[in-house]
Amino acid sequence: MYTSTRQKLNKNVSFCITKGISEEGGLFILDSFNNFPLCEDMINLSYQELTKKIFKYFLNDFTEKQIDEAINGAYNHQNFKEKMVGLTSFEGLSFLELYHGPTMAFKDMALTILPHLLVSSKKINGNFKKTLILTATSGDTGGAALSGFKDLEDVKIVVLYPTKGVSAFQEQQMHYYTGKNAMAIAVEGNFDDCQNLVKKVFTSDLKLKNLEFSSANSINIGRLIPQIIYYFYSYFELVRNKEIKYGEKINYVVPTGNFGNILACYIAKKLGLFIDKIVCASNENNVLTDFFNTLTYDKNRCFHLTNSPAMDILISSNLERLLYLATDCNAELVKNMMKDLKETGVYTLPLEYQNALCDFMAYSVNKEDTVKYIEEVYKEYQYLIDPHTAVAYGAYKNLKDNLKGKTVVASTASPYKFLETVDEIFKTGKVGIEQVKTIEEITKCYAPKVLYDIYNSSYEKQVWEKEEMENALIKLIGEIDENC
Repeated sequence: MYTSTRQKLNKNVSFCITKGISEEGGLFILDSFNNFPLCEDMINLSYQELTKKIFKYFLNDFTEKQIDEAINGAYNHQNFKEKMVGLTSFEGLSFLELYHGPTMAFKDMALTILPHLLVSSKKINGNFKKTLILTATSGDTGGAALSGFKDLEDVKIVVLYPTKGVSAFQEQQMHYYTGKNAMAIAVEGNFDDCQNLVKKVFTSDLKLKNLEFSSANSINIGRLIPQIIYYFYSYFELVRNKEIKYGEKINYVVPTGNFGNILACYIAKKLGLFIDKIVCASNENNVLTDFFNTLTYDKNRCFHLTNSPAMDILISSNLERLLYLATDCNAELVKNMMKDLKETGVYTLPLEYQNALCDFMAYSVNKEDTVKYIEEVYKEYQYLIDPHTAVAYGAYKNLKDNLKGKTVVASTASPYKFLETVDEIFKTGKVGIEQVKTIEEITKCYAPKVLYDIYNSSYEKQVWEKEEMENALIKLIGEIDENC
């Protein structure tokens, strides 16, 4: 059963997926990770078969048919035309490629299947209202959420993004997937402003007649669960490739913003997967690096716009779930820490729980070094990575003497989503499609066809001032509710 990080509950997963966030502001989490049936026979499972095995553990009130329908509807050749994930290895280091889905980012691994989980969750709970998916994004979540939900019946989706905090391509990609039930709105603020507003609306007493809220952010447990799977799959792939033996421990380095992807890795370890260290890689918004090094989380610092924009975050929501697990499920303590964060911008994990974080290491990489590491990986391996992956690689390079055994870097986006930064090492002098073609010719690394379609698209941009965003959003929600 599932509980909240701030209040003891006893809920089924379908309730949690439908609601997105607990009414008191806490995040839903499984109350125990015991008795997962990990065994060596899982090595030979396909990605879809492995998903079913893991889903049967987490989706406690879904039927086998509902699980099968979700997997078949999401993890198919229409969404993942070449492969589900890739794994490219070099001398003790592997890159786990999580960007082979429709929007070329790791968010596709969850956001192609979350819509199917939401539909089933509503049916299980006898819920026939329309759903408004309200989502904040620092770039990739917005495109993946809009792509996943845009054609779903009885669902509306509104994505808020910082107008100066996403790449040009990310913005164009989001608007490429908008339509009559899908909107993307820019805000003159940062990601935290967008995310705070989403949370505020979720826990407000806003009266709606025809709608209910849910989320596509990783605060929704239905978004987090699918991300656990690729850690198992990549481990088993290394075994299949004879790079490691079953039972041998490895490390993962994860570029981290909202802490969802790395938390999925930690949960995989709690389920028994043979993971030694989990490295939290941050950019100049290094609030997480400081937390793991000092046990104090302090968001009262300068906010930096960087060349790895999906990590430009000062409030990492999913860290709350880690705090809950690290404090022996002490919901009252977590509630008080989150209260401190809201009121003062700071909280400190009591020293007695320090050992609970021993699985983690942390390192931050600045903008200049991000470009340097893209160039280093290309020159050394003839392998092209995006800026977020470069941050993770940089963390690996600086911490590798403290890591034992094989290390896997989570590669979270296609380099073609961040051409402005990638082209700093090639200096093509081109823009748009010509820039894409030139880099393809140089690297022999080819962009997916959908990228060309997006570059050829046009859109109209709607921008809200930071001061007006709350009133504007409430007005928009009212209009959507009235027109349902």
